[in-house]
Amino acid sequence: MDKSLKPYLSAIRQGLSDRAAARSLNLSKTTARERLLKIKRVGNLTHGNKGNNYRKPNPEKDKILAVATKYSGFGISHICELLESRDGISVNRETLRRWLNRPRVRKVPKQRQRRDRRPNFGELLQIDGSFHDWFGDIKACMINIVDDATNMAELHFDEQETIESACRCAWNWFTAYGVPQAFYADGRNMYHLDPEDDNQNFFTQMCRNLGIRIIMAHSPQAKGRVERWNGVHQRRLVPLMKLDGVRDMVDANEYLKKYIVEHNKRYARAADVGNVHKPLPDWAESIDEVCFILIERKLKNDWTFSYKGKVYQLPRQSIYPPAKSKITVKITISGKITAYYRWSEINVQ
Repeated sequence: MDKSLKPYLSAIRQGLSDRAAARSLNLSKTTARERLLKIKRVGNLTHGNKGNNYRKPNPEKDKILAVATKYSGFGISHICELLESRDGISVNRETLRRWLNRPRVRKVPKQRQRRDRRPNFGELLQIDGSFHDWFGDIKACMINIVDDATNMAELHFDEQETIESACRCAWNWFTAYGVPQAFYADGRNMYHLDPEDDNQNFFTQMCRNLGIRIIMAHSPQAKGRVERWNGVHQRRLVPLMKLDGVRDMVDANEYLKKYIVEHNKRYARAADVGNVHKPLPDWAESIDEVCFILIERKLKNDWTFSYKGKVYQLPRQSIYPPAKSKITVKITISGKITAYYRWSEINVQ
């Protein structure tokens, strides 16, 4: 016997009035009376339409499912997009979910107060590295830059989350949109250095050269926007690269040029106010012009200096030892080394 019927059968056996039965079952008098009458008549409370299927069969169902099989590793929404963009097939998302027998996962929203978006495009860029098995079993890092106001994104693959990869991803953004006002990054030393410290790296020096502020995020939740988009790219980009035959990092970075255009077209939104990007300065013709570090080295009597365990020879300026023992050395992100001795520029390599 169905346990849910026990209270109703008890009310019937006791011969309760409609008012007393309604009070006992915690229902309105009309509802209680209708349910008791139905149990007396048919013996249950099952709806008469249960088990009936009134949906008209879709004649294109088998054809759509046959095409959808090649997207087996994708999410339902992503499959619908690909069917429409690549195969010219339009199908309702929930209909396709039912045909494929995919469960619907409901995420419970976290109870927290979200920070409002910045009103201007370029006012704040969030930057983060996403480690994942992007190429099968090969773990790599994707540098992800997301504009806080518009969701516009820029991506770059590298083996690790390095200073160089962050700089190259940022340079792609500068050449496409201009120079932003600030970066929002986690507390890794590659993004943050004490302004009073003599240590430098390419990323912090690039930001100093272009007047970009670096703001430290003290938790992953603080930069939740870029963290959430990391998950989106992991779900959508991995099966796409597998489908289109992208197997290594070089091809993947080339593939990103097309992927990011489609991604921004779909997910970017208009800024509430405007655009505060500044154009790149005229002197910044290449990434080497903004991504470099300046260090001081001791110039020995044979006109050599050392850097990272390697000895570099400068062309002799005279037959005598150098009159000034300290020189300034400029190292660019591409590896070009230039020395400055007594206001003269000397190319080392």
